[in-house]
Amino acid sequence: MPDVRLSLLGALLAASLYAAPPDDARALMLQARALQLRGGGEDPAAAAALYKRVVALVPGSAEAHLRLSEALQEAQDPAAALASARRAVELAPGNAEARAHLGLLLYQLAQKDAARWPEAVKELRAATILLPQDPELWARLGEASEQVKDGEGALRAWLRLGRIRPSFMPAWEHAAIQARAQQNYEGRRESVLALNARSPEDRHLRMLEELAREQIQAGYLAHAEESFLLLARHLPQEPGLWENVALVRLQTSRFEEALETLARAEALKPTPRLSFNTALAQMNLGQFPAAEARLRKLVDQDIEEARIADGAQALYAEALLLQGKGRELLDFLRHHPARTRVAGELQVFTCQAHISGNDWKSALAALQEGIEKFPKVPFFQQASELPPKYLEYRFFARKEARAALEQLHLEGMAAIWSEFRRWDKCLECLEKARTLGPVRGADILIMQSSAYEQVGRPDDSLRVLREAQKMDPTNPLVQNNLGYLLLERELNLEEAATLIEASAKATPDNGNVVDSLGWAQFKLGRLDEAEATLRRAAEVSPFSPEVRKHLGEVLVKQGKLAEAAEQWERALAFVFPDRSALEKRLGELRIRMAKEQAKKVQETPPPVSGADPVPDPVPDDDGEDQP
Repeated sequence: MPDVRLSLLGALLAASLYAAPPDDARALMLQARALQLRGGGEDPAAAAALYKRVVALVPGSAEAHLRLSEALQEAQDPAAALASARRAVELAPGNAEARAHLGLLLYQLAQKDAARWPEAVKELRAATILLPQDPELWARLGEASEQVKDGEGALRAWLRLGRIRPSFMPAWEHAAIQARAQQNYEGRRESVLALNARSPEDRHLRMLEELAREQIQAGYLAHAEESFLLLARHLPQEPGLWENVALVRLQTSRFEEALETLARAEALKPTPRLSFNTALAQMNLGQFPAAEARLRKLVDQDIEEARIADGAQALYAEALLLQGKGRELLDFLRHHPARTRVAGELQVFTCQAHISGNDWKSALAALQEGIEKFPKVPFFQQASELPPKYLEYRFFARKEARAALEQLHLEGMAAIWSEFRRWDKCLECLEKARTLGPVRGADILIMQSSAYEQVGRPDDSLRVLREAQKMDPTNPLVQNNLGYLLLERELNLEEAATLIEASAKATPDNGNVVDSLGWAQFKLGRLDEAEATLRRAAEVSPFSPEVRKHLGEVLVKQGKLAEAAEQWERALAFVFPDRSALEKRLGELRIRMAKEQAKKVQETPPPVSGADPVPDPVPDDDGEDQP
């Protein structure tokens, strides 16, 4: 039996029109609502006629104008609906429903009349401020912004939609396209990661791989590791992905983690490069016998990749030297001619092996050969500055001649130990070297100061830097390091600033020194100067997380919170020791910003035209594929 209830209801409502008192606007509104499609009715034209009567009775009713516009739109007359929609917004600019209706109506009209796109963008943007969690508004705003070639606006809209509906892939795809076009790194990273978060398509994986490689080139190692790990999660049988993760960890001195991922890559496909990098990680962890065994196999192979072949020879020599195996090193070098790119380095190791074995005659011969063939190698530069008679064997009966070479050897060994961050061994060599003769250069004192700092002896570090200052008071590196240490320990801010200013004048293109100068100005409360200096440091050293951290601190102090957050976000693209602490501070800063923005929105009347949206809405990922 057919359901006649709707037709009966329509007839009753139609009949009631004539029964309603002519001045009863409320009754007319109810009757009209029932006729609208969205009210369950089937006659929007009749509803529009009733709403017009209401508007005549109550011309200042935003509700009546809004419903009239809705009814006309339902009756397939969107052009006629526009005037009432605009009037509703004029009467009630803070009415979210009216604003959203106007924006969506303009979007519909713009499909056939491109001249309406700018107004559609304006009204949709205003609507998103009032209804920040409405996915349809963000979707239409993204489309409309693209139509008016507003790439930044489109990117913001698509990113917002993606955050509200993380599973809605078209939003992220649009965002990725816009971010690439706008060269917006953060937007691109967010969208590409989102596209690959679940079950990505092949094209999404290619986008992620491309992003990861660009992050490596830019020095954004923390982000690159994140991208390569995500790729490896989807493609666990690809050894190259695990190797890339390991390389990032090697570059950021996380050697145990590097060994883990290197082993995973090697289990899939062993290569000389993987074996070399594994040995390098083992060396940095003090696992010298294991590294030696690996490297011995490598140096006996015919390796095509020159970098690995060169590196294996030099690293194997260091492994033997650091284990006190001078004889084995000399025997190896006799049977394996030095490769061209590492010949100078291996000549240094030859000298050190002879000195460590007290073979002074051979040591002198190797030293003289090195001075002649490799005059630019620091070890041989220092040797050439010794009194000439010290390099003649007939004078080696003299204690001071042998002491000079032993000192040179120990300082060289200290440099090798520092290369592998064995600061205790580095200090041991340096302190012993100083018993053999006076320090010949400030660079040795700088290394000793750094070693003291690394082992937690700041007083000794300061003492040695003061010694370096007396030896070479105009040395820019001494000035910068001493000034920065005084800053960090808050011992003498004025002296620190004076030292760093002098260093900056001597080395104006040194990003570390410019950063130190900006930090000194910040510590002294000279915020405007600090901001200008640190911005210059960021230009000179764009890949320095320290500069970004310091600039963020200055901006926070100045109340420029949004830009401070941006600088800290950039810093977090890199890897550095206190990264987790900065992540926490950035989170706290974003909460503070959100609270201040929410308070501002509550205190400020709703805008008539588009403005920056309120902070990101809470994601609502219910698995739907529609915005």
